[in-house]
Amino acid sequence: MTSLKAYASILAAVLLWSASFVLVKIGLTEVTPIYLAALRFSFATVIFAGCALVKFEMHQIKRFTKDNFATLFALGIVGVTLPNISQNLGMRYITASMSSILQNSSPAFTLILAAIFLHESLGHRKVSGLVLSLLGVTIISLNGSFSLPRDSMAVYGNLMLIFSAVCYSIYTIIGKKIVVNNSPLLILAVSTLIGTMLLNLISITVEPIELAYSMNVWSIVLGLSIPCTVIGTLLYFEALKELEASKTNFFTFLIPMFAIIQASVFLSERIYPYQIGCGVLVIFGIWLAQTE
Repeated sequence: MTSLKAYASILAAVLLWSASFVLVKIGLTEVTPIYLAALRFSFATVIFAGCALVKFEMHQIKRFTKDNFATLFALGIVGVTLPNISQNLGMRYITASMSSILQNSSPAFTLILAAIFLHESLGHRKVSGLVLSLLGVTIISLNGSFSLPRDSMAVYGNLMLIFSAVCYSIYTIIGKKIVVNNSPLLILAVSTLIGTMLLNLISITVEPIELAYSMNVWSIVLGLSIPCTVIGTLLYFEALKELEASKTNFFTFLIPMFAIIQASVFLSERIYPYQIGCGVLVIFGIWLAQTE
């Protein structure tokens, strides 16, 4: 039986992740896309690595890395390098609402991949829950407007966010396989280090390096690094230990809802009745998928 701790962990994770869309959007006004991602994960890597060194002996870390290097390398690529480059590049050309719906389409991909590679059930309740949650998130994120983008850069932005969603789906599948018998902290410390090294290499190659940013920018970077990345991802992997990969990823449908609530509290933005109704639809869809 799944514990309440697992559900509390995944809910806390998506709550933290929901804040990242606002922070990234603000950060992109002053920092180039790949460099913003590199700064974010460089700080996160230092924290992950420091915690791992405190908790584990060096010989344990070396042995774990050697035994699982291929898997950890893959996690670094699809969990750090590729999705964050594509997400930040895409968010320059499309709205935050459109970004959230495309980014959070990953449960659809995860559902299919989990059925293929993890042999998780693909019953009518999961599929029905997916359709209902996706419908609710779509209406919320598009603010009731279903017009398609016509300019080429908006299409490019959409494709970048969809690619990012696919990467995170693959990340969940690979993570589910390795987290069963290993520490989430150790997995994240090594895989994030690998992904961040590649991210920094790409950033240095294609973008100018700048450190003279305002305190506001550094606050955003730290916010993205510590709560959104370190704490959020650790909580996600803890939940992934108990929940099926497809069920865990369903909770990302809550991210746009949490983002709207945060905007209402901190930015005094209005919450409309249709958003509340769609929120109920999303929660019902998640419940339906969990009862499979």
